[in-house]
Amino acid sequence: MIRLNCFLEIADSALRQKAVDAAVELVELSLHDPGCVSYEAFASLTADNHIEIVETWQDEPSLQAHMAAPHFRRLVPILEECGTLTLEKFTF
Repeated sequence: MIRLNCFLEIADSALRQKAVDAAVELVELSLHDPGCVSYEAFASLTADNHIEIVETWQDEPSLQAHMAAPHFRRLVPILEECGTLTLEKFTF
């Protein structure tokens, strides 16, 4: 299995709702991708400009298919417009 922790630091508070909307849609659509074990978004309780997306995939081919999916290719650039994305990847 593969776990991804994706951190978004929103650059401007005016972009927060745009980032939240994109993250929520990404979660809703990605949960239906083959090989998706879990996919969740979290907002920080202490910093309004931080969102984390935590996702778990059965295997690398499932993750690669997800990254090629139309919803991923449409929504991730919106998140990148809102701030800086960083990624942690774990295999277990």
